[in-house]
Amino acid sequence: MRNTYTLLFALTASILFIATAQDNDNGFDLSTTEDLFSAPMQPNPLTNDPEAVVLRVNNMEIKRGEIIDLVNLTMQRIGGQVPPQQIPQLQQQMYTRVKNDLINAKLIESAVKKADIPVSEADIDAEIATIRESLPEGKTLEELLAVQENTLDELKTDIRNQLASRILFEQQVEGVTEANAIDAKTFYDENPSNFQTPEQVSASHILIATTEDASEDPKATLEEIRASIIAGEISFAEAAAAHSSCPSSAKGGSLGTFGKGQMVPEFEIAAFTQEIGEVGDIVQTQFGCHIIQVSERTEEGTIAFETAKNQIIEFLTNQSKQQVISSYIENLRDQATIEELSL
Repeated sequence: MRNTYTLLFALTASILFIATAQDNDNGFDLSTTEDLFSAPMQPNPLTNDPEAVVLRVNNMEIKRGEIIDLVNLTMQRIGGQVPPQQIPQLQQQMYTRVKNDLINAKLIESAVKKADIPVSEADIDAEIATIRESLPEGKTLEELLAVQENTLDELKTDIRNQLASRILFEQQVEGVTEANAIDAKTFYDENPSNFQTPEQVSASHILIATTEDASEDPKATLEEIRASIIAGEISFAEAAAAHSSCPSSAKGGSLGTFGKGQMVPEFEIAAFTQEIGEVGDIVQTQFGCHIIQVSERTEEGTIAFETAKNQIIEFLTNQSKQQVISSYIENLRDQATIEELSL
């Protein structure tokens, strides 16, 4: 049985009140990122027996397979963003991180039971409804639960535990003082680099990939498509959906917003020099031939304090709450009996 909701809770419970403090619309980032590739290489922990009990937390067991499931789930989400040669090391570090998260989850679970926090059926049903609404079209919750070897009753139990845990954490931070505008201004003045916005563009493209078939000329194909767009016979988005080799074709060719240094040089030069709305000339890169349309450009600048103030206040308040939660969890760990049975 894979208890998916509990697995998600295990990874997030100890940071429930962290503010991500990242607003792509405003362009500033108050978060910090840990270096995942700084630890030395160790034997791969994912190759060992998944049934082995590796930890006991106040007599509650954690099997290696529970950790492996969580590591694999995380790697599925981020693996494509990591160079292949770094994946083994990332797996090892993720294994250690997940193991600690599961220890915290066990301790929080015990604290919730001890506190006997009530959760209404209406709240659980509301969470179930939210999950159903977020599912891909054509998928049902029951189908996904079956794939995960889980049941609806088990999911409801997990939701009950998570909601009770949320209440427990809220109780811990009741006395935290909210940050104010003075605190926010101090942070703003002391961290100027956080509020610099680089030049960015929002753009779409149509890619005709280079193939080994010499009978097809990607430039000629793209010239025809470009001429049709300029003539008003088809929109850029429609042409991208019909002809582009890039996965962005599913979104009308949209690449979203990006800054300098994120695209290959030939593409970047074109995107940052084109007029807004123009269907640009053909650009050739290592991926093939492109035409680009820029929809918006944001100049480099500094975010005004008044624009950032409310987000800074929220960030600082959540940071204070996180410190309280971290201390609470650390206290639970200090009082617990944690046995590591095998590496």
